Amino acid sequence: MAYDYNPVLDIALEAAEDLSSYQYHFVTLDSSGNVQLLNAAGDTVIGVLQNAPKSGEEATVRVLGVSKVVANNALNVLTAVKAEYVGATDCGKAADASTEYAYVCGLIIAASGDEDDLASVLVTPNIGNVIA
Repeated sequence: MAYDYNPVLDIALEAAEDLSSYQYHFVTLDSSGNVQLLNAAGDTVIGVLQNAPKSGEEATVRVLGVSKVVANNALNVLTAVKAEYVGATDCGKAADASTEYAYVCGLIIAASGDEDDLASVLVTPNIGNVIA
């Protein structure tokens, strides 16, 4: 069972686009510092979206701590995860990062059983691809 009862740090920023279908997905920032979906595999993740804002509304992003996250597949406890990118409207789910550690943005602490299940993730800063 996924949980997020021990948040550490949430930030509030403006949603750059309609994110109402992306609660508990990994997100990034646009050039103005507004929250948006990923545009490509390997985008720098800032955290997990906690609410479901429309464009221009306040987006709450968990940047550190424990959060629920939508999984792209069954994910086991202690799996390092990255943000999945399939396309512009299918992105931000937690995906196994075992071959791409530069993109790790979390560690699974409560497993998911299948795609679109909720898991619990320990959100970590995603700076590996920024400093690499």
